[in-house]
Amino acid sequence: MLTYIRSTCLLMLLYLTQTNGLNVLVISLGLGGHVTPLFELAKAMQNHNVTFLTGKLAQSYINFDGFTSSSFRVIYSNDSSNALLVERSREQELLSVVATRSILDCMPIILTAFADMISPILNKTIHTLMNERFDVIVSSTVIVGVPILCEKMSIPCVIHNPGAFPSILDFNLPNIFSLTTTKDLTQLSSRLYNVAFTLRMTIRLLPKIVPVLYSLIPSLPRVPGPFYDTFTVRSLLFSKTKCLHLISMPMRFFVPNYSNYYLKYLGAFMDVTRIDGQDTDLNRWVKSKPSKSIIYGAFGSTSLITYNRMRNLIIGLADFLLQTNDTVLLLALRSTNFNMYQVVVKDLYDDELRSILHDKYRVRIEEGFVQQKWILQQDSVKIFLSHCGMGSLVESLYFGKPIVCMPFNMEQFANAITVVNLDVGKSLFIPPSPWRSLINPYNFVNYTFISASVTNNVMALWMNETHEKAVMFMSLEMKYAGGTKRAVQEIEFFVALNGDLDRFAPFHSTLPLYQRCMLDLLLICVVLPITMLLFLIRRCCKNSPKQKRD
Repeated sequence: MLTYIRSTCLLMLLYLTQTNGLNVLVISLGLGGHVTPLFELAKAMQNHNVTFLTGKLAQSYINFDGFTSSSFRVIYSNDSSNALLVERSREQELLSVVATRSILDCMPIILTAFADMISPILNKTIHTLMNERFDVIVSSTVIVGVPILCEKMSIPCVIHNPGAFPSILDFNLPNIFSLTTTKDLTQLSSRLYNVAFTLRMTIRLLPKIVPVLYSLIPSLPRVPGPFYDTFTVRSLLFSKTKCLHLISMPMRFFVPNYSNYYLKYLGAFMDVTRIDGQDTDLNRWVKSKPSKSIIYGAFGSTSLITYNRMRNLIIGLADFLLQTNDTVLLLALRSTNFNMYQVVVKDLYDDELRSILHDKYRVRIEEGFVQQKWILQQDSVKIFLSHCGMGSLVESLYFGKPIVCMPFNMEQFANAITVVNLDVGKSLFIPPSPWRSLINPYNFVNYTFISASVTNNVMALWMNETHEKAVMFMSLEMKYAGGTKRAVQEIEFFVALNGDLDRFAPFHSTLPLYQRCMLDLLLICVVLPITMLLFLIRRCCKNSPKQKRD
Protein backbone atom coordinates (compact mmCIF):
# COMPACT_ATOMS: atom_id res chain seq x y z
CA MET A 1 0.00 0.00 0.00
CA LEU A 2 2.80 2.41 0.91
CA THR A 3 4.58 1.59 -2.34
CA TYR A 4 1.40 2.39 -4.30
CA ILE A 5 0.94 5.72 -2.49
CA ARG A 6 4.57 6.67 -3.07
CA SER A 7 4.36 5.82 -6.79
CA THR A 8 1.15 7.83 -7.11
CA CYS A 9 2.75 10.86 -5.46
CA LEU A 10 5.76 10.66 -7.80
CA LEU A 11 3.50 10.51 -10.85
CA MET A 12 1.52 13.50 -9.58
CA LEU A 13 4.72 15.47 -9.05
CA LEU A 14 5.85 14.62 -12.57
CA TYR A 15 2.46 15.62 -14.00
CA LEU A 16 2.50 18.97 -12.18
CA THR A 17 6.05 19.60 -13.40
CA GLN A 18 5.04 18.99 -17.01
CA THR A 19 1.84 21.04 -16.68
CA ASN A 20 3.35 24.14 -15.09
CA GLY A 21 6.58 24.07 -17.12
CA LEU A 22 10.10 24.33 -15.80
CA ASN A 23 12.44 27.28 -15.94
CA VAL A 24 15.50 25.70 -17.53
CA LEU A 25 18.96 27.24 -17.89
CA VAL A 26 21.06 25.57 -20.61
CA ILE A 27 24.78 26.42 -20.59
CA SER A 28 27.17 25.56 -23.42
CA LEU A 29 30.39 26.57 -25.09
CA GLY A 30 30.04 28.11 -28.52
CA LEU A 31 31.98 25.30 -30.19
CA GLY A 32 29.91 23.29 -32.69
CA GLY A 33 30.34 19.86 -31.10
CA HIS A 34 29.07 21.17 -27.75
CA VAL A 35 26.39 23.69 -28.64
CA THR A 36 24.62 21.71 -31.40
CA PRO A 37 23.31 18.76 -29.32
CA LEU A 38 22.30 21.05 -26.45
CA PHE A 39 20.39 23.29 -28.87
CA GLU A 40 18.58 20.20 -30.17
CA LEU A 41 17.69 19.33 -26.58
CA ALA A 42 16.49 22.88 -25.92
CA LYS A 43 14.21 22.75 -28.97
CA ALA A 44 12.64 19.56 -27.62
CA MET A 45 11.65 21.32 -24.36
CA GLN A 46 8.54 22.81 -25.91
CA ASN A 47 6.56 22.80 -22.65
CA HIS A 48 9.25 24.58 -20.65
CA ASN A 49 10.83 28.04 -20.48
CA VAL A 50 14.39 27.69 -21.75
CA THR A 51 17.19 30.22 -21.33
CA PHE A 52 20.13 29.27 -23.56
CA LEU A 53 23.46 30.74 -22.39
CA THR A 54 26.42 30.37 -24.73
CA GLY A 55 29.25 32.20 -26.45
CA LYS A 56 28.83 34.34 -29.56
CA LEU A 57 30.80 31.71 -31.51
CA ALA A 58 27.64 29.57 -31.47
CA GLN A 59 26.22 31.84 -34.20
CA SER A 60 28.75 30.26 -36.58
CA TYR A 61 27.09 26.87 -36.15
CA ILE A 62 23.44 27.57 -35.29
CA ASN A 63 20.85 29.89 -36.78
CA PHE A 64 19.05 30.97 -33.62
CA ASP A 65 16.84 33.32 -35.62
CA GLY A 66 15.44 30.35 -37.53
CA PHE A 67 13.93 28.93 -34.33
CA THR A 68 11.22 31.14 -32.90
CA SER A 69 9.43 30.26 -29.68
CA SER A 70 7.93 32.43 -26.95
CA SER A 71 9.43 30.10 -24.33
CA PHE A 72 12.99 30.21 -25.72
CA ARG A 73 15.59 32.95 -25.43
CA VAL A 74 19.34 33.20 -26.01
CA ILE A 75 21.80 35.18 -23.92
CA TYR A 76 25.50 35.48 -24.71
CA SER A 77 28.47 35.51 -22.39
CA ASN A 78 29.80 38.59 -24.17
CA ASP A 79 27.44 41.17 -25.68
CA SER A 80 30.10 43.41 -27.22
CA SER A 81 29.93 44.13 -30.95
CA ASN A 82 33.25 42.44 -31.73
CA ALA A 83 32.71 39.35 -29.51
CA LEU A 84 32.03 37.06 -32.47
CA LEU A 85 35.21 38.15 -34.29
CA VAL A 86 37.30 37.70 -31.14
CA GLU A 87 35.93 34.21 -30.46
CA ARG A 88 36.38 33.15 -34.08
CA SER A 89 39.96 34.37 -34.03
CA ARG A 90 40.61 32.46 -30.81
CA GLU A 91 39.12 29.32 -32.34
CA GLN A 92 41.28 29.62 -35.46
CA GLU A 93 44.42 30.05 -33.36
CA LEU A 94 43.58 26.92 -31.41
CA LEU A 95 42.84 24.93 -34.57
CA SER A 96 46.09 25.98 -36.21
CA VAL A 97 47.98 24.52 -33.25
CA VAL A 98 45.94 21.30 -32.97
CA ALA A 99 46.21 20.65 -36.73
CA THR A 100 49.98 20.11 -36.63
CA ARG A 101 50.69 18.80 -33.11
CA SER A 102 49.54 15.89 -31.00
CA ILE A 103 46.90 16.47 -28.36
CA LEU A 104 49.42 15.76 -25.59
CA ASP A 105 51.92 18.29 -26.91
CA CYS A 106 49.35 21.05 -27.24
CA MET A 107 47.40 20.23 -24.05
CA PRO A 108 48.64 23.37 -22.21
CA ILE A 109 47.40 25.53 -25.10
CA ILE A 110 44.06 23.68 -25.16
CA LEU A 111 43.57 24.14 -21.41
CA THR A 112 44.35 27.85 -21.63
CA ALA A 113 42.00 28.32 -24.59
CA PHE A 114 39.15 26.49 -22.88
CA ALA A 115 39.71 28.48 -19.69
CA ASP A 116 39.38 31.69 -21.72
CA MET A 117 36.07 30.40 -23.13
CA ILE A 118 34.67 29.08 -19.86
CA SER A 119 35.47 32.03 -17.61
CA PRO A 120 33.09 34.57 -19.24
CA ILE A 121 30.36 31.93 -19.45
CA LEU A 122 30.66 31.23 -15.70
CA ASN A 123 30.63 34.96 -14.94
CA LYS A 124 27.48 35.42 -17.01
CA THR A 125 25.92 32.37 -15.35
CA ILE A 126 26.54 33.80 -11.89
CA HIS A 127 24.97 37.16 -12.81
CA THR A 128 22.00 35.34 -14.33
CA LEU A 129 21.48 33.19 -11.21
CA MET A 130 21.62 36.27 -9.00
CA ASN A 131 18.72 37.85 -10.90
CA GLU A 132 16.57 34.86 -11.90
CA ARG A 133 15.38 31.58 -10.44
CA PHE A 134 15.64 28.31 -12.33
CA ASP A 135 14.25 24.85 -11.62
CA VAL A 136 17.10 22.97 -13.31
CA ILE A 137 20.43 23.74 -14.97
CA VAL A 138 21.59 21.73 -17.99
CA SER A 139 25.27 22.22 -18.78
CA SER A 140 27.95 20.93 -21.11
CA THR A 141 30.41 18.66 -19.32
CA VAL A 142 33.38 20.94 -20.10
CA ILE A 143 31.89 23.88 -18.16
CA VAL A 144 33.64 23.03 -14.91
CA GLY A 145 32.11 24.60 -11.82
CA VAL A 146 28.44 24.38 -12.81
CA PRO A 147 27.73 21.48 -10.37
CA ILE A 148 29.15 23.63 -7.56
CA LEU A 149 26.81 26.49 -8.50
CA CYS A 150 23.88 24.07 -8.52
CA GLU A 151 24.83 22.78 -5.08
CA LYS A 152 25.10 26.34 -3.78
CA MET A 153 21.65 27.23 -5.15
CA SER A 154 20.05 23.83 -4.37
CA ILE A 155 19.12 23.41 -8.04
CA PRO A 156 19.09 19.99 -9.77
CA CYS A 157 22.07 19.69 -12.11
CA VAL A 158 22.08 17.88 -15.46
CA ILE A 159 25.36 17.38 -17.33
CA HIS A 160 25.44 16.66 -21.06
CA ASN A 161 28.34 14.69 -22.47
CA PRO A 162 28.66 14.24 -26.26
CA GLY A 163 30.97 11.27 -25.74
CA ALA A 164 31.77 9.14 -22.69
CA PHE A 165 35.25 7.67 -22.95
CA PRO A 166 36.42 4.72 -20.81
CA SER A 167 38.56 5.70 -17.84
CA ILE A 168 42.25 5.45 -18.65
CA LEU A 169 42.93 4.48 -15.01
CA ASP A 170 40.84 1.32 -15.31
CA PHE A 171 43.28 -1.08 -16.94
CA ASN A 172 40.52 -3.59 -17.64
CA LEU A 173 38.99 -1.16 -20.15
CA PRO A 174 40.32 -0.10 -23.57
CA ASN A 175 42.50 3.01 -23.51
CA ILE A 176 41.39 5.39 -26.27
CA PHE A 177 44.84 7.00 -26.40
CA SER A 178 46.69 3.72 -26.89
CA LEU A 179 43.91 2.54 -29.25
CA THR A 180 43.54 -0.80 -27.48
CA THR A 181 40.29 -2.68 -28.01
CA THR A 182 38.13 -5.09 -26.02
CA LYS A 183 39.65 -7.99 -27.97
CA ASP A 184 43.14 -6.88 -26.95
CA LEU A 185 42.27 -6.77 -23.26
CA THR A 186 41.45 -10.47 -23.13
CA GLN A 187 45.23 -10.95 -23.09
CA LEU A 188 47.48 -10.21 -20.13
CA SER A 189 50.10 -8.62 -22.37
CA SER A 190 47.63 -5.95 -23.51
CA ARG A 191 46.65 -5.13 -19.93
CA LEU A 192 50.30 -4.75 -19.02
CA TYR A 193 50.72 -2.52 -22.08
CA ASN A 194 47.78 -0.43 -20.83
CA VAL A 195 49.62 0.13 -17.53
CA ALA A 196 52.90 1.02 -19.25
CA PHE A 197 51.17 3.35 -21.72
CA THR A 198 49.26 5.20 -18.99
CA LEU A 199 52.44 5.67 -16.96
CA ARG A 200 54.29 6.91 -20.04
CA MET A 201 51.51 9.33 -20.94
CA THR A 202 51.24 10.60 -17.35
CA ILE A 203 54.99 11.20 -17.06
CA ARG A 204 54.92 13.14 -20.32
CA LEU A 205 51.77 15.12 -19.58
CA LEU A 206 52.04 16.15 -15.91
CA PRO A 207 55.08 18.46 -16.22
CA LYS A 208 53.22 20.35 -18.95
CA ILE A 209 49.78 20.78 -17.45
CA VAL A 210 50.53 21.26 -13.72
CA PRO A 211 52.13 24.73 -14.20
CA VAL A 212 49.27 25.71 -16.52
CA LEU A 213 46.59 24.62 -14.05
CA TYR A 214 48.40 26.46 -11.26
CA SER A 215 48.47 29.65 -13.34
CA LEU A 216 44.75 29.31 -14.18
CA ILE A 217 43.61 29.16 -10.54
CA PRO A 218 43.60 32.99 -10.13
CA SER A 219 41.34 33.28 -13.20
CA LEU A 220 38.48 31.44 -11.48
CA PRO A 221 35.38 33.70 -11.29
CA ARG A 222 35.12 35.86 -8.17
CA VAL A 223 31.95 37.87 -8.59
CA PRO A 224 30.96 39.93 -5.52
CA GLY A 225 27.95 38.38 -3.83
CA PRO A 226 26.91 34.95 -2.57
CA PHE A 227 29.14 33.15 -5.09
CA TYR A 228 32.36 35.01 -4.31
CA ASP A 229 34.13 32.08 -2.57
CA THR A 230 32.37 29.32 -4.50
CA PHE A 231 35.16 28.43 -6.94
CA THR A 232 38.09 27.14 -4.94
CA VAL A 233 40.52 24.35 -5.75
CA ARG A 234 39.09 22.30 -2.89
CA SER A 235 35.50 22.65 -4.09
CA LEU A 236 36.44 21.83 -7.68
CA LEU A 237 38.32 18.68 -6.69
CA PHE A 238 36.13 17.33 -3.90
CA SER A 239 32.60 18.44 -4.77
CA LYS A 240 30.12 15.55 -4.58
CA THR A 241 27.15 17.13 -6.29
CA LYS A 242 24.61 14.58 -7.53
CA CYS A 243 24.26 15.28 -11.25
CA LEU A 244 22.25 13.47 -13.90
CA HIS A 245 24.59 12.69 -16.80
CA LEU A 246 23.02 12.46 -20.26
CA ILE A 247 25.24 10.99 -23.00
CA SER A 248 24.25 11.66 -26.60
CA MET A 249 26.03 8.76 -28.24
CA PRO A 250 25.36 5.04 -28.84
CA MET A 251 25.92 2.99 -25.71
CA ARG A 252 27.94 0.41 -27.65
CA PHE A 253 30.22 2.87 -29.45
CA PHE A 254 32.80 2.91 -26.68
CA VAL A 255 32.80 0.39 -23.86
CA PRO A 256 29.91 1.54 -21.60
CA ASN A 257 30.72 2.88 -18.15
CA TYR A 258 29.76 0.75 -15.21
CA SER A 259 26.05 0.71 -14.37
CA ASN A 260 25.03 3.99 -12.73
CA TYR A 261 21.52 5.27 -12.14
CA TYR A 262 22.78 8.84 -12.59
CA LEU A 263 24.11 8.09 -16.09
CA LYS A 264 21.89 7.63 -19.17
CA TYR A 265 22.87 6.74 -22.74
CA LEU A 266 20.25 8.35 -24.98
CA GLY A 267 21.58 7.98 -28.52
CA ALA A 268 21.51 10.96 -30.86
CA PHE A 269 20.33 14.41 -29.79
CA MET A 270 18.51 15.55 -32.91
CA ASP A 271 14.98 16.63 -33.73
CA VAL A 272 14.24 14.75 -36.96
CA THR A 273 10.77 16.30 -37.21
CA ARG A 274 12.35 19.67 -37.92
CA ILE A 275 14.78 18.53 -40.64
CA ASP A 276 13.26 20.21 -43.67
CA GLY A 277 15.15 20.36 -46.94
CA GLN A 278 15.33 23.83 -48.41
CA ASP A 279 14.39 24.29 -52.04
CA THR A 280 17.96 24.78 -53.27
CA ASP A 281 19.80 23.66 -56.37
CA LEU A 282 21.93 21.28 -54.23
CA ASN A 283 18.92 19.63 -52.61
CA ARG A 284 17.22 19.17 -55.97
CA TRP A 285 20.45 17.62 -57.29
CA VAL A 286 20.55 15.17 -54.35
CA LYS A 287 16.90 14.20 -54.81
CA SER A 288 17.41 13.55 -58.52
CA LYS A 289 19.99 10.79 -57.92
CA PRO A 290 19.12 7.06 -57.78
CA SER A 291 18.83 5.24 -54.46
CA LYS A 292 22.15 4.50 -52.75
CA SER A 293 24.28 6.13 -55.41
CA ILE A 294 25.98 9.05 -53.58
CA ILE A 295 29.23 9.17 -51.64
CA TYR A 296 28.83 12.22 -49.43
CA GLY A 297 31.95 13.73 -47.86
CA ALA A 298 32.27 16.47 -45.24
CA PHE A 299 35.11 17.24 -42.88
CA GLY A 300 33.65 19.56 -40.28
CA SER A 301 34.30 23.23 -39.77
CA THR A 302 37.77 22.86 -38.28
CA SER A 303 39.69 20.32 -40.39
CA LEU A 304 42.44 21.49 -42.74
CA ILE A 305 43.33 19.14 -45.60
CA THR A 306 46.94 19.39 -46.78
CA TYR A 307 47.94 19.21 -50.45
CA ASN A 308 49.17 15.59 -50.36
CA ARG A 309 46.12 14.33 -48.51
CA MET A 310 43.76 16.19 -50.82
CA ARG A 311 45.56 14.84 -53.88
CA ASN A 312 45.45 11.21 -52.71
CA LEU A 313 41.84 11.60 -51.58
CA ILE A 314 40.63 13.07 -54.88
CA ILE A 315 42.55 10.60 -57.05
CA GLY A 316 41.24 7.68 -54.98
CA LEU A 317 37.63 8.89 -55.23
CA ALA A 318 37.98 9.57 -58.97
CA ASP A 319 39.36 6.05 -59.52
CA PHE A 320 36.36 4.64 -57.67
CA LEU A 321 33.97 6.60 -59.89
CA LEU A 322 35.76 5.28 -62.98
CA GLN A 323 35.49 1.68 -61.75
CA THR A 324 31.76 1.86 -60.99
CA ASN A 325 28.70 2.93 -62.91
CA ASP A 326 25.99 5.32 -61.69
CA THR A 327 27.98 6.33 -58.61
CA VAL A 328 28.00 9.99 -57.61
CA LEU A 329 30.32 12.11 -55.46
CA LEU A 330 29.25 15.04 -53.28
CA LEU A 331 31.88 16.89 -51.23
CA ALA A 332 31.20 19.78 -48.85
CA LEU A 333 34.41 21.75 -48.29
CA ARG A 334 35.03 24.89 -46.27
CA SER A 335 36.73 27.75 -48.08
CA THR A 336 40.35 26.75 -47.31
CA ASN A 337 39.80 23.13 -48.30
CA PHE A 338 37.75 24.20 -51.34
CA ASN A 339 40.68 26.27 -52.59
CA MET A 340 43.03 23.35 -52.00
CA TYR A 341 40.72 21.12 -54.05
CA GLN A 342 40.88 23.57 -56.95
CA VAL A 343 44.67 23.58 -56.82
CA VAL A 344 44.87 19.77 -56.78
CA VAL A 345 42.47 19.34 -59.72
CA LYS A 346 44.40 21.95 -61.71
CA ASP A 347 47.65 20.03 -61.12
CA LEU A 348 46.29 16.67 -62.30
CA TYR A 349 47.85 15.43 -65.50
CA ASP A 350 45.60 12.43 -66.08
CA ASP A 351 42.92 13.53 -68.56
CA GLU A 352 40.57 10.72 -67.51
CA LEU A 353 40.70 11.82 -63.87
CA ARG A 354 40.16 15.48 -64.78
CA SER A 355 37.27 14.53 -67.04
CA ILE A 356 35.38 12.60 -64.35
CA LEU A 357 35.95 15.33 -61.76
CA HIS A 358 34.50 17.94 -64.15
CA ASP A 359 31.42 15.81 -64.85
CA LYS A 360 28.68 17.91 -63.19
CA TYR A 361 26.25 15.00 -63.19
CA ARG A 362 28.53 12.67 -61.20
CA VAL A 363 30.63 15.11 -59.15
CA ARG A 364 29.50 18.11 -57.14
CA ILE A 365 31.73 20.19 -54.85
CA GLU A 366 29.97 22.57 -52.45
CA GLU A 367 31.82 25.39 -50.72
CA GLY A 368 30.80 26.11 -47.12
CA PHE A 369 28.13 24.58 -44.94
CA VAL A 370 25.35 22.32 -46.21
CA GLN A 371 22.28 20.76 -44.59
CA GLN A 372 24.18 17.67 -43.47
CA LYS A 373 21.36 16.05 -41.48
CA TRP A 374 18.97 16.40 -44.39
CA ILE A 375 21.54 15.00 -46.83
CA LEU A 376 22.31 11.97 -44.62
CA GLN A 377 18.60 11.36 -44.30
CA GLN A 378 18.19 10.86 -48.07
CA ASP A 379 17.96 7.37 -49.56
CA SER A 380 20.22 8.43 -52.42
CA VAL A 381 23.21 8.67 -50.03
CA LYS A 382 24.97 5.38 -49.33
CA ILE A 383 28.40 6.21 -47.81
CA PHE A 384 29.57 9.06 -45.60
CA LEU A 385 33.22 10.18 -45.87
CA SER A 386 33.90 11.94 -42.56
CA HIS A 387 36.56 13.51 -40.36
CA CYS A 388 35.18 11.39 -37.49
CA GLY A 389 33.98 14.17 -35.22
CA MET A 390 31.56 12.70 -32.69
CA GLY A 391 28.65 14.84 -33.89
CA SER A 392 29.03 13.76 -37.52
CA LEU A 393 29.50 10.10 -36.55
CA VAL A 394 26.33 10.09 -34.46
CA GLU A 395 24.34 11.65 -37.32
CA SER A 396 25.68 9.13 -39.83
CA LEU A 397 24.97 6.13 -37.61
CA TYR A 398 21.50 7.42 -36.74
CA PHE A 399 20.55 7.63 -40.43
CA GLY A 400 22.17 4.27 -41.22
CA LYS A 401 25.12 5.34 -43.39
CA PRO A 402 28.43 3.39 -43.31
CA ILE A 403 31.45 5.61 -42.73
CA VAL A 404 34.86 6.04 -44.35
CA CYS A 405 36.98 7.72 -41.67
CA MET A 406 39.59 10.35 -42.41
CA PRO A 407 40.53 11.70 -38.93
CA PHE A 408 42.61 14.84 -38.38
CA ASN A 409 43.15 15.45 -34.65
CA MET A 410 41.87 15.17 -31.07
CA GLU A 411 39.57 12.19 -30.34
CA GLN A 412 38.94 11.56 -34.05
CA PHE A 413 41.63 8.86 -34.25
CA ALA A 414 40.04 6.88 -31.41
CA ASN A 415 36.65 7.31 -33.08
CA ALA A 416 38.03 5.97 -36.37
CA ILE A 417 39.48 2.84 -34.75
CA THR A 418 36.18 2.24 -32.94
CA VAL A 419 34.26 2.54 -36.23
CA VAL A 420 36.44 -0.19 -37.74
CA ASN A 421 36.16 -2.45 -34.67
CA LEU A 422 32.37 -2.16 -34.70
CA ASP A 423 32.34 -3.04 -38.42
CA VAL A 424 30.29 0.08 -39.24
CA GLY A 425 32.92 1.52 -41.55
CA LYS A 426 36.52 1.70 -42.77
CA SER A 427 39.39 4.04 -41.95
CA LEU A 428 42.14 5.67 -43.99
CA PHE A 429 44.11 5.97 -40.74
CA ILE A 430 46.09 2.86 -39.81
CA PRO A 431 47.49 3.00 -36.24
CA PRO A 432 51.24 2.54 -35.73
CA SER A 433 52.74 -0.38 -33.86
CA PRO A 434 52.23 -0.48 -30.06
CA TRP A 435 55.93 0.20 -29.54
CA ARG A 436 55.89 3.38 -31.66
CA SER A 437 52.70 4.49 -29.95
CA LEU A 438 54.33 3.99 -26.55
CA ILE A 439 57.34 6.10 -27.51
CA ASN A 440 55.22 8.93 -28.87
CA PRO A 441 51.70 8.60 -27.36
CA TYR A 442 48.70 9.60 -29.48
CA ASN A 443 50.71 11.55 -32.04
CA PHE A 444 49.03 10.67 -35.33
CA VAL A 445 48.37 14.05 -36.96
CA ASN A 446 50.97 13.48 -39.67
CA TYR A 447 49.79 10.04 -40.79
CA THR A 448 49.60 9.40 -44.53
CA PHE A 449 47.52 7.30 -46.90
CA ILE A 450 47.67 6.53 -50.61
CA SER A 451 44.98 6.94 -53.26
CA ALA A 452 44.58 3.16 -53.61
CA SER A 453 43.62 2.99 -49.92
CA VAL A 454 40.77 5.44 -50.58
CA THR A 455 39.52 3.43 -53.55
CA ASN A 456 39.74 0.08 -51.75
CA ASN A 457 38.01 1.25 -48.58
CA VAL A 458 35.15 2.91 -50.43
CA MET A 459 34.79 -0.14 -52.69
CA ALA A 460 34.70 -2.47 -49.66
CA LEU A 461 31.79 -0.53 -48.13
CA TRP A 462 30.04 -0.22 -51.48
CA MET A 463 30.10 -3.93 -52.31
CA ASN A 464 29.79 -5.54 -48.85
CA GLU A 465 26.38 -5.36 -47.14
CA THR A 466 27.82 -6.57 -43.82
CA HIS A 467 28.81 -3.05 -42.83
CA GLU A 468 25.42 -1.65 -43.78
CA LYS A 469 23.67 -4.23 -41.59
CA ALA A 470 25.94 -3.39 -38.64
CA VAL A 471 25.10 0.30 -39.06
CA MET A 472 21.37 -0.43 -39.19
CA PHE A 473 21.55 -2.37 -35.92
CA MET A 474 23.30 0.54 -34.23
CA SER A 475 20.77 2.96 -35.71
CA LEU A 476 17.96 0.89 -34.19
CA GLU A 477 19.72 0.95 -30.82
CA MET A 478 20.07 4.74 -30.95
CA LYS A 479 16.44 5.31 -31.88
CA TYR A 480 15.31 2.93 -29.16
CA ALA A 481 17.37 4.92 -26.60
CA GLY A 482 14.97 7.84 -27.08
CA GLY A 483 17.16 10.82 -27.95
CA THR A 484 15.95 14.29 -27.00
CA LYS A 485 12.41 13.13 -26.22
CA ARG A 486 13.69 10.69 -23.63
CA ALA A 487 16.18 13.27 -22.34
CA VAL A 488 13.36 15.72 -21.59
CA GLN A 489 11.47 12.99 -19.71
CA GLU A 490 14.57 12.12 -17.69
CA ILE A 491 15.11 15.77 -16.78
CA GLU A 492 11.46 16.24 -15.76
CA PHE A 493 11.59 13.13 -13.58
CA PHE A 494 14.93 14.19 -12.05
CA VAL A 495 13.50 17.59 -11.11
CA ALA A 496 10.33 16.00 -9.70
CA LEU A 497 12.56 13.96 -7.36
CA ASN A 498 14.47 17.11 -6.30
CA GLY A 499 17.62 15.93 -8.05
CA ASP A 500 18.05 12.80 -5.94
CA LEU A 501 18.06 9.33 -7.53
CA ASP A 502 19.63 7.50 -4.60
CA ARG A 503 16.36 5.66 -4.02
CA PHE A 504 17.16 3.67 -7.19
CA ALA A 505 20.58 2.57 -5.96
CA PRO A 506 20.93 -1.23 -5.99
CA PHE A 507 21.09 -2.60 -2.46
CA HIS A 508 24.43 -4.21 -3.25
CA SER A 509 26.02 -0.79 -3.94
CA THR A 510 24.93 0.58 -0.54
CA LEU A 511 26.91 -2.04 1.38
CA PRO A 512 30.44 -1.38 2.68
CA LEU A 513 33.31 -2.85 0.69
CA TYR A 514 34.00 -5.74 3.09
CA GLN A 515 30.34 -6.77 2.93
CA ARG A 516 30.12 -6.50 -0.88
CA CYS A 517 33.14 -8.78 -1.17
CA MET A 518 31.82 -11.00 1.66
CA LEU A 519 35.16 -10.66 3.46
CA ASP A 520 33.49 -11.00 6.88
CA LEU A 521 31.85 -14.31 5.93
CA LEU A 522 35.09 -15.50 4.35
CA LEU A 523 36.91 -14.72 7.61
CA ILE A 524 34.38 -16.43 9.89
CA CYS A 525 33.41 -19.41 7.74
CA VAL A 526 36.71 -20.21 6.02
CA VAL A 527 39.78 -18.53 7.47
CA LEU A 528 39.01 -19.07 11.18
CA PRO A 529 38.01 -22.77 10.88
CA ILE A 530 41.07 -23.55 8.78
CA THR A 531 43.30 -21.70 11.24
CA MET A 532 41.80 -23.55 14.21
CA LEU A 533 42.12 -26.89 12.45
CA LEU A 534 45.77 -26.29 11.60
CA PHE A 535 46.43 -25.21 15.19
CA LEU A 536 44.86 -28.38 16.62
CA ILE A 537 46.75 -30.64 14.19
CA ARG A 538 50.04 -29.00 15.09
CA ARG A 539 49.29 -29.21 18.81
CA CYS A 540 48.41 -32.89 18.57
CA CYS A 541 51.57 -33.63 16.67
CA LYS A 542 53.69 -31.96 19.36
CA ASN A 543 52.05 -33.84 22.25
CA SER A 544 52.14 -37.32 20.67
CA PRO A 545 54.66 -39.60 22.58
CA LYS A 546 57.69 -40.81 20.76
CA GLN A 547 57.76 -44.58 20.25
CA LYS A 548 60.77 -46.31 21.68
CA ARG A 549 62.55 -48.66 19.36
CA ASP A 550 64.90 -51.53 20.33
